[in-house]
Amino acid sequence: MYRPPSLQTLRALEAAARLRSFSRAASELGVTHGAVSHRVREIEQRLGTPMFERRGNTMEPTPAANQILAVVRQALELIGSVFPHPAAGGMRRLRVGILPSFARWLVPRLDAFHATHPGIVISLDARIEISDFATARLDAAIRYGHGAWPGLTAERLMTDPLFPACSPAYQRQMAIHDVGDFARCRLLRNTWQPWTPWFQAVGLALPEPADSMPFDDSGLLLDAAVAGHGIGLVRRVVAHDALDAGELVRLHPMDFPFPGYYHYVYGPGASESSPAILAFGRWLQARLLADFPA
Repeated sequence: MYRPPSLQTLRALEAAARLRSFSRAASELGVTHGAVSHRVREIEQRLGTPMFERRGNTMEPTPAANQILAVVRQALELIGSVFPHPAAGGMRRLRVGILPSFARWLVPRLDAFHATHPGIVISLDARIEISDFATARLDAAIRYGHGAWPGLTAERLMTDPLFPACSPAYQRQMAIHDVGDFARCRLLRNTWQPWTPWFQAVGLALPEPADSMPFDDSGLLLDAAVAGHGIGLVRRVVAHDALDAGELVRLHPMDFPFPGYYHYVYGPGASESSPAILAFGRWLQARLLADFPA
């Protein structure tokens, strides 16, 4: 009789993918490195494809692994909601520091989290910088960078590539059909991300735009693009809902890399002392994979 992988096997896969390390997964689960490796190998044999590939000192999930991780995480969260941790004891409030731009994607989805985790209330703080984590009484944070924040655990979520987009009205007004039309358009500027590298990547010989107000926040730049003020070099996560709603039109298929990754960040030992922190991190990974499959 066919038997699906055990819960322990699925938990080993999820932890190894989230932490990018068999050793850290073993430590979190309270088992040996060999046990995690054995359970991952069981899934690879069942599916006939590798789940991880080594890149430097980390184990990166393969596209095949990412396809099943969203389902695995949702299943684990559903089971966890039925059997809450015995130490939970009533409502648990998580104070999460968040980038204002990322909040645009997260906030509309928090009801879905609360529906499956009625004992956890998320309180967002969009003002706190990562350097203030220890003194701001944050339980966790969502930050963008390379993940090397001393004294903190940083679980990699995803990168956030760039592409040009504008409002449908602006596209019609300027008769934009391809990148050759960009020369006569207003190009909205982000203080942290110039246009020049993107121009070079697509073979456009245009100067860095200097005739529009610079924005130091990707969410404000997105608002300007939606309002029809020009073409913005927008970030995928930030622009996701505006594209789905038809408020923005993508003008080129190439994703241009934005250095770094979103990370879910918390203090040492926090996941062991507070299951709610770990639960929110798992849900966040699953939701991002659902919206942005590899």
